[in-house]
Amino acid sequence: MSIQKTLNKSLLLPIFSLVLVAVVMVGTITYHAGNNALEQRIQSLADSSAVLIEELLWQLDHETLQVLLDEYVSLGVVSAVHIDAGPYLKIEAGHVDPEESVYVHSRDLIHEESNSVRQTGVLTLQVSRENIWTKVRSGMFQTLFIASLAVMATTFIIQHLLTTRLITPVLEIANGLDKWNGNWSEFKIELQRGKRYKKHEEDELDRLVHAIHGMRDHILNADNIIESKEDRLLGAAQIAGIGYASFDFESGKIIECDENFASIFGQSVEDMLQLSIRDDILRTRLHAEDFDQGVQIRKQLLMGNATEGLFRIASDSGEYRHIRQLYDVAPGREGDSFVVRTVAQDVTELNRLQSTLVHAQKVKAIGNLTGGVAHDFNNILAVISGNLELLAETITDESARRYVDTSQHAVRLGAELTHQLLAFARKQPLRPEVLDLSRLVRESLSLLRTSVGESVDLEVVTDGGLWRTEVDKAQLEAALLNLVINARDAMPDGGKLTIDVSNTRLDRGYAELHDEVKAGQYVCIAITDSGCGMSAATINQALEPFFTTKDVGEGTGLGLPMAFGFVKQSGGHLKIYSELDRGTTVKLYLPRVNAQQEVERPEFTGLSAAQFNGLHVFLVEDSEDLRKTFTIQLEQMGSVVHSAADGNSVFKMIENIPRIDLILCDVILPYGMKGPQVVKGLQAIYPNAAIIYMSGYTENAIIHQGRLDEGVIMLQKPFSRKELITAFASASEAVGQVADS
Repeated sequence: MSIQKTLNKSLLLPIFSLVLVAVVMVGTITYHAGNNALEQRIQSLADSSAVLIEELLWQLDHETLQVLLDEYVSLGVVSAVHIDAGPYLKIEAGHVDPEESVYVHSRDLIHEESNSVRQTGVLTLQVSRENIWTKVRSGMFQTLFIASLAVMATTFIIQHLLTTRLITPVLEIANGLDKWNGNWSEFKIELQRGKRYKKHEEDELDRLVHAIHGMRDHILNADNIIESKEDRLLGAAQIAGIGYASFDFESGKIIECDENFASIFGQSVEDMLQLSIRDDILRTRLHAEDFDQGVQIRKQLLMGNATEGLFRIASDSGEYRHIRQLYDVAPGREGDSFVVRTVAQDVTELNRLQSTLVHAQKVKAIGNLTGGVAHDFNNILAVISGNLELLAETITDESARRYVDTSQHAVRLGAELTHQLLAFARKQPLRPEVLDLSRLVRESLSLLRTSVGESVDLEVVTDGGLWRTEVDKAQLEAALLNLVINARDAMPDGGKLTIDVSNTRLDRGYAELHDEVKAGQYVCIAITDSGCGMSAATINQALEPFFTTKDVGEGTGLGLPMAFGFVKQSGGHLKIYSELDRGTTVKLYLPRVNAQQEVERPEFTGLSAAQFNGLHVFLVEDSEDLRKTFTIQLEQMGSVVHSAADGNSVFKMIENIPRIDLILCDVILPYGMKGPQVVKGLQAIYPNAAIIYMSGYTENAIIHQGRLDEGVIMLQKPFSRKELITAFASASEAVGQVADS
């Protein structure tokens, strides 16, 4: 119902009630006024006529009285009149209808005589009130007519004013609101006012429109804020790879999802809305080991609890992605039928980075542990090794010699163990040189064939025009030998082993998918066997130190980790490809260098202990046992040995030592002065002395970025007498080159 009709209904009853009251009041007032006027007129007539009537009655002029009374009636002054002068005299004129309302006025007629008053009769006047009622009715009808006209005019004016001033503007406001299309920026209400409307005279409707426009502005401002926050939130979700979806718990049917959620599962939003979380994702793509976790999450949701899980979901390519999901139950649950809301994030890369971090921390921990132990452990091995060499020279019994040989072999194994751990931790001191890997593999072929045995068909394939690489030759040979032995052990019944050396390029896409890999040119050594292969789980653990699939006593689990650490320390990359029952390929990628030719290292032949005969050797070693052992060995070779435990002792002794031919100095020394500082001080006094560093483990003193400083000769403890003689030859040649220059 419209406002106008409602107002009409609301106004009509009060207005007509007021009109009715007004008519009644007019009638009542008219009646009382007419009745009072009538009574006063009759009373006045009675008073004015009484003297004449009293005189005529006294004179007994009845005829004149009759004529007078008839005249009153005929003139309409009264309706009826009569004089009652006793039982025998009554004079009457006119008559009244008994049903009419009549006003009756009586007056005594008297005669005054001789100071006495005598009543002669009673004059009674009767007047009908019909004329009064006629006037009342006429007045009421006039009033009703005039009031009706006034009401109609007033109602019209009110309706017109209401329509123009209120209803039409309100309808315009309502129509403006109805026409809103959801775009507040285009929403505006303009009131169409009449010509007499003055803009500066704003009323409540204008205030209402201003309030609506103010609300619009607030909504637009709030929308802008919300949109800005949504954009930031969506941007953050996009960066974080977070997606949202909801699905029916019972059927698993996806109800809604955003683009992020769909992209996590490699689908479009439209395709995702046709899928079921339960039937199309969990049952077909979920990793078998994660089923139990899914069951536990379902139980938690049935109890109305929020929960979360980390799942491995297979992509279209078959690769498992790690998806972290949080779940909660949406409001409005009815029994087992309810909606589950979920937020998903692809954390595959995060897991990979965490694994990389864990691996790096493990490498660092092993490196710190190995580095802390290696120095003292290798010193101990050096004491044992040196004394075994001294013992071997004094015994002639073959059985006793076998015991010594066995002990020396054990020492070498202990030293190799620490070297392998240092290699895995990328703390092995490297002496890189430019190499032709094709030549290196060919030179190692006889050793490799001997290592694999006759049951394995070993084939070497090398590309022509191989690039050069710069790595530590001895460490690469050790890594290659370890990988070949691993391949041999994977083929207990024999098989085919291929070593393929080739040039290759790793692009940016490949580098981004692997840790610590730079895009560029590499020389690749691929060792491929036809053995039992490895599972994905085994591949993930293959580079862990001490992990092995071999029987107890058949392997240390350090071959692959050592090769991995060496390659990484050399700036390269190691990749394992394997399938169960199909074989394994291990690829070593070593970075290319622009050098075209190898730098030939001198080979010393005919070396013997006699070269130490007569040499003046300055031995600097902080371990007393090792210092004694080295001193005895050097003296047995004919050297004159001056020994000290630290730098302070060295510089106290040099005043009495005129000649030094060889400085044999430990890298790590006590009391703050390291080996290089001691050597530098000695070089200033003995510039022609050969210099050999020795250490069980050193870092940063003469090794930077994993490489020995240029021109440095260093022996890794424990070392043999033969290694010492060879090192002296290299150091002597270096001194000669400096002297010649």
